[in-house]
Amino acid sequence: MTSKRWSSTTKIIVTSLLALLAVILLITFRAMIRPTIVALLLTFILHQPVNWVQGRTGWSRGASVGGVYIFLILLLIITPVAFLPRLVESLQSLSTALATLVNDLQTAALGPIFQFGGFQISLDSLFQQVGTLIQDVLSPAAVGALGFALTLTTTVLSTIYVLVLGFWLLKDIHLLQRAILNSVPVDYREDVRRLGQELSLIWYAFLRGQFVLALVVGAMTWIAMGIVGLPSAAGFALLAALMEFLPTVGPGISGAIGTLFALFQGSTWLPVNPLIFALIVMGLYVVITQIESVYLIPRLVGRRVNLHPAVTFAGIISAALVFGFLGVLLITPTIASVRTLLAYIMRKLRDQEPFESNFTQSDVRIPGLIAGHRIQAVIFDLDGVLTDLDFALADQLAARLGWADRIWPAEMRSRTFRRLLLKMEGPVNWWIGILLWVQLHDDLERMTGFLNRVRAFPPAEQLRMRPGTAELLRELSHTYQLGLLTARPRAEVDCFLEKAELPPALFGVVTAQDDLRSSTSPSESLSQSVKALGLTPSEVLVVGDSEWKLRPAQASGAVRCGLLSPQTAEIDFAGADLVVNDLTDLRDWL
Repeated sequence: MTSKRWSSTTKIIVTSLLALLAVILLITFRAMIRPTIVALLLTFILHQPVNWVQGRTGWSRGASVGGVYIFLILLLIITPVAFLPRLVESLQSLSTALATLVNDLQTAALGPIFQFGGFQISLDSLFQQVGTLIQDVLSPAAVGALGFALTLTTTVLSTIYVLVLGFWLLKDIHLLQRAILNSVPVDYREDVRRLGQELSLIWYAFLRGQFVLALVVGAMTWIAMGIVGLPSAAGFALLAALMEFLPTVGPGISGAIGTLFALFQGSTWLPVNPLIFALIVMGLYVVITQIESVYLIPRLVGRRVNLHPAVTFAGIISAALVFGFLGVLLITPTIASVRTLLAYIMRKLRDQEPFESNFTQSDVRIPGLIAGHRIQAVIFDLDGVLTDLDFALADQLAARLGWADRIWPAEMRSRTFRRLLLKMEGPVNWWIGILLWVQLHDDLERMTGFLNRVRAFPPAEQLRMRPGTAELLRELSHTYQLGLLTARPRAEVDCFLEKAELPPALFGVVTAQDDLRSSTSPSESLSQSVKALGLTPSEVLVVGDSEWKLRPAQASGAVRCGLLSPQTAEIDFAGADLVVNDLTDLRDWL
């Protein structure tokens, strides 16, 4: 019996109640909004380093996240020891310079610069107001940038919340992405995937670009101001670096303060009038700003985050009034993201193509859609996917423990040892890569037989194609590019293809054990295969029979397909985009 469908009125009522509940929860737990945003930022920033570690080491996702966390904690411990004294000195220098500037502005007595009868114009009141503004606005803002980070590190509960939430988001982000895509109707999954890519590029460009930009501009300011003899040059360099996180208006603020300070303090060694020195300093700030806008920003930040100065200014002021410093920091990529979403909506409303298409589809090739990705190529692992494995060693170990039949049945023992051999393939391949890297070829040749038994590889002469696989490969080759990835020597692969009567041109790229001589990383081997096919990782489907074989695909961003066997279960491929019971099931997806 099918469930009765809800009426339109019921749907409206339920939707309204859910929206009201969301608002109530948001208000109730509003104190957790800020650390949650920080946890999301931490996840976004560490996502690529975790992928790199996983691809280089072959560790599990959880172990890779743990390794990055340990490195980050050590970095946070070591960095203050090495740089904190200089940073404190720069902060003290900046604080002293600001206090001196405020005092000079508020006590300035330049007299009237223009007088006509009873009417006169004086800069005294203007300088006093500017000094008050710097004291009331800039100093708290400059301290707030570091104060916010300091609060996070000293508030135990918030720190634990950020780290734990960030850990689980990093570990299971691929599951979250897949769940989001699966919840979207099939017709719109490609749009969601493309929008996700666009928004990711915006945020990566901003966070990476602004950080590097702050370092470069701070260094340029320090060198330039140190050369001309501006007092507290290190402090003003730090101010210039901090102000880079306020796009458009930040450089102007730091330049104005530096120029005013030069006007009142003069140079430490240039024998020029303070007014001339202020003009020199202002000119240097203008040159640095021009270098930044013409050369640095287009290369470090890019066009995706490029907003009109009026929009940036209005957004920064609004974010400062409503959300404080965190809003000021994130408002620029947020506006750029909203602009991207609005552009998509407007193009859809006008029945226009919402994205710039970089995909050309011929009349013959009709790529499948898996997890929101258009598949252009399929890379197969050889042993365990195209051919059967040899579990003779596992069966022998299980037979030797016959005395344990009562507590550990033979079938369970055999399954356990077979699963163990599947997990041993990763360490064995890593060891083979090390031997190739140090060029111990004779030792590797002597150990090959034993190593093959440990990773359940049958001898080369016993390799046999699984039933129906050859026909599937020939069928797929008419629509997709095919690749072969194996830890066997290339000579064994060529011999197998010849026995299986597969044409050499069937596989567009074959990456074998010989290719490991320049790298011990499985991720790099996969990347070489993808590059040889002339595609991006998101256009390639990688088929493997174990979670370990799919880790390089996960790290590089390729689409992952797990092939079940009697030794594995669907839970073993929790991070895969697709799980099939038999290789021929790919016909339903491709």
